[in-house]
Amino acid sequence: MIKKGLFKQSLPVIIVMGVLLVLAVLGYRFMGEESFVRTALSGLTLGALYFMVAAGLTIIFGLMDVLNFAHGAMFMAGAYMGWQFYTNPTFLFGLLPLVLAFAAGLSSTSIWMPIVINWNLSTAWKKRINVALVVSSLVLIVLGFVKLDVLGLAETAMVAAMNAGNPLAEATAQEPLSVFWFRPLLLFISGLLLAISSARPGDKTQVVSSSKKWVPWLRLATLLVLTIIATLFRESAPIFVLQMDANLRFVLALIVGAGIGAGLGMIVEVSLIRPLYSRPFYIILLTLGLGYVLRETIQLLWDPVAYAMERPPLFSQPGKADTIFAWFSGHNLTIDILGVTFPSYRLFIIALGVLMLIALFIIMRFSRLGMIIRAGVQDREMVEALGINVKRVFSIVFGIGVGLAALGGIGAAPFVPVQPNMGDAYQMQGFITVVIGGMGSYGGAAIGALLLGMARAFGDFLALKFTLSPAIAEASTVVVMIIVLLVKPSGIFGKKE
Repeated sequence: MIKKGLFKQSLPVIIVMGVLLVLAVLGYRFMGEESFVRTALSGLTLGALYFMVAAGLTIIFGLMDVLNFAHGAMFMAGAYMGWQFYTNPTFLFGLLPLVLAFAAGLSSTSIWMPIVINWNLSTAWKKRINVALVVSSLVLIVLGFVKLDVLGLAETAMVAAMNAGNPLAEATAQEPLSVFWFRPLLLFISGLLLAISSARPGDKTQVVSSSKKWVPWLRLATLLVLTIIATLFRESAPIFVLQMDANLRFVLALIVGAGIGAGLGMIVEVSLIRPLYSRPFYIILLTLGLGYVLRETIQLLWDPVAYAMERPPLFSQPGKADTIFAWFSGHNLTIDILGVTFPSYRLFIIALGVLMLIALFIIMRFSRLGMIIRAGVQDREMVEALGINVKRVFSIVFGIGVGLAALGGIGAAPFVPVQPNMGDAYQMQGFITVVIGGMGSYGGAAIGALLLGMARAFGDFLALKFTLSPAIAEASTVVVMIIVLLVKPSGIFGKKE
């Protein structure tokens, strides 16, 4: 019975791989070895990029039933944050103290809750106090940014990009500490006010946890210490980063881009999406609007210009490596693969997609978080009945999903131009990938991304060979989706409702 069930689960993969094998043999026969290998490698590169977007989409939808139409914008935001860090991180370090101070204040919700829930307030006063706290918090945030040269901080990366040989050419002088110190203080107070509001003053129906009371205080103290350190070193830290090895800086850029994306995702889930779970149509409108706001903000900060991110030295040394093993010693710009000269960085994108798939598999199959997520997909109410904080899990899942998209964005930045609309095309392909693979299946997303990447690459080849319209190649991915849905409407790994 187990073998029969395993075979039934594996059947879609066997069929897809069989179809790909047949098409590969036909393609090799009629295209020739060089054209086939080059096109197949391009398809794998595109497939990896599609998977980076689709992986986040599918795990968010799988647990939360949320279609995030701002996912492409978050892919783009990750690219900008990673590009900014790698090129000149002055902007990020200039704003980091404010972000940490606000996070410190916001983290004190558990500290305030035992105090404020005992306030004797009428229903009317509960609403008035919450409104007053939120409005006061927003006012303090605005005051904290008044006359702060945010655009000047953002321009540092643009100037550094134009002076690639000397990234320290624009060592932006930030506000002196005697002027800057009040900004983190205002953001900290703003976070405190929101924390009090989140603790719901006067709401005695809440249950206050009696275990590990020291954890919120430790979290608050840690964030305050980090805020002080970030404030003191906000000028010297960018110089230190720019003087470090460029390969290490690139790795840190990947981490920073993914981390900022994850943080952004958690903030969006808590503040905007959580109140609308009972209104899914409103979530669609909200995320569409959020994507627009993110794109306009990026254009305001960095202008609607396409920037080229330099490839790290690990993938940019002159010459061609004869084999992949030879590349490890030479770090050449290109590698010879079966007689085809192929950029080494594109192989890195493929490897990054594979590593992302492996990491997702390990997390989902062998970690406690993965167990909770899989259980939540099957029966969300039961998971909550077991005492698991489902709201916190939702925030973590949304953060992971957006973080994966942001990681894909910074990974793609040295390969595609960094510009405000870079995420739109990948978002569309990401949704098609999720539909093909089956909603909520990260394994299906990987198979779907492979199919779409190959379809697009071979579609481009055929359009060029027979002088067809580029629109034919762009439509190839939609054709694949139509074929899959005609055969299996729920997607390759989808389950019937």
